[in-house]
Amino acid sequence: MPVLFFVSMTTLLAVAPDVEVTSLSGTTASGSLQSLNKTIAKVKAGPTEKDLPLSNILNMRFPRNRSQRSLELPLTVRLTDGSKFPIQALQSNDRQVKVTGKQTGELILPTKNVASIRFGPLSSNIRDSWEKLLKAENSKDLLVVQKENVLDYIDGVVGSITEDKIQFFTGEDEVSVNRSRVFGVIYFRPPTPEVSPFCAIRLTDEGVLKASAINFTGSEFTATLQGGTQARFAPQSIANLDFSQGKVRYLSDLEPGNIEYTPFFDTVWKYRKDRHRDGGPLRVGGKEYARGLYIHSKTLLQYRIKGDYRNFRAIMGIDDSVPGIGFVYVEIKGDGRTLYSGNVRSSDSPVELNLDVRGVRDFEVLVDFGDNLEICDHLDLCEARFIK
Repeated sequence: MPVLFFVSMTTLLAVAPDVEVTSLSGTTASGSLQSLNKTIAKVKAGPTEKDLPLSNILNMRFPRNRSQRSLELPLTVRLTDGSKFPIQALQSNDRQVKVTGKQTGELILPTKNVASIRFGPLSSNIRDSWEKLLKAENSKDLLVVQKENVLDYIDGVVGSITEDKIQFFTGEDEVSVNRSRVFGVIYFRPPTPEVSPFCAIRLTDEGVLKASAINFTGSEFTATLQGGTQARFAPQSIANLDFSQGKVRYLSDLEPGNIEYTPFFDTVWKYRKDRHRDGGPLRVGGKEYARGLYIHSKTLLQYRIKGDYRNFRAIMGIDDSVPGIGFVYVEIKGDGRTLYSGNVRSSDSPVELNLDVRGVRDFEVLVDFGDNLEICDHLDLCEARFIK
C-alpha cells in the first residue's frame, strides 16, 4: 500500500477544532470536535459531549478555517476518483507520482491513479478549453500546450516528469520537452466503475480529496485516500468534511442539460459552482458556505434528475459581497410545475428551501431580473442538494 512520507509544515496544535455539523434533516450542532471514527463524531458544546452518528451527518464545517488561495497559482493534480488539489512540486515515473503541497504534504501516488496534471495558470479565457479536453474520450495521453489564448495538444505516451523535463513518446520517437513550455498533461485512463467515497475532504486551499476512511484523535486527521495512499492533515487545513455521498447529491456536482443566459446589457455572467464570481466562498446572511451555486440574472439552468430524490434543500439569498440593492425573481420548477417562486432582495433574510421533488424527472432553476435592472443580481443557492 502506498504510504505518505510527510510531517505537516503547519504546527499541529492539540486544540479541539470548532465545528458546525449539519444533519440530513438540515439541523445543525456546534461545538468542538473531540474525536471522529468511521461511525461516530464526538462533539462537545459547553460541558455536554454528544455522540453524533455519521450515518446522519451531511457535512462538518470548520468555521474558523479561512480560504487560503495562493496567488502563485500552484500546479494542480486530478486523480481518477475525482480528487483535485494544488501542489508546489511534482516528479513522476511510470510507477508513482510524488507530489508536495502546503496542505497535503508529500504524497506518493500510484501513477495509474493520476488523471491529469496542470502546470499553467487557468485563466478564464482557457478554462472551458481545458475542461473540454479533460472530458474528451482519448485513446492516448495528451501533452497540452498553450498558444496565446488557445490550447493545442499532441497525443502519445507521457513518461517520467522531472522539475525541468517531461519525457514523451510519439510512436517510436522519444522527445524530452521543457516542462516550462507545457500547460498540462492528460493521461489516458480506461473507464472504471464510480465508487462513492466515505468522505470528501475539502481543504482551505480549495483542494478536494476523496477518502475511504478518516479519523481524528485530538491533534490531527488521518485519512486513507480511495487509491490507498495514507495522508495526514492539520485541523487548520480543513474547510469541510462532506459525508453526503450516497445520501444526497449536491447541485454543484451535476451538469445542467441546458443553460440559457439572457443578459440585460451585453455582458453574460456565467453561473459558478461552489464559489462566488470573484472566486471567494459563497456568503449569505453573514455566513460562508462551501457548496452551492452562484447565479446571476437572467439565467435558466435545467437538470435531468430522473425521479431519484425526495427533497431539494438550499439556503438562498443575495451574496453578502455586493451592496444592498440586489433584487432577483426566482422560479423553481419540477416537470413544468412551479415548486417555488418569489422575489429575493439583499435586505431579505436568507430563504430556506425544502421542496418536495418526489417523482420529478426534469428540474429547473430560473433567476430573472428584479426591479434594479441586473445590478448586483448575485444570487447564491447555498448547500443546494437533493436528498434521497
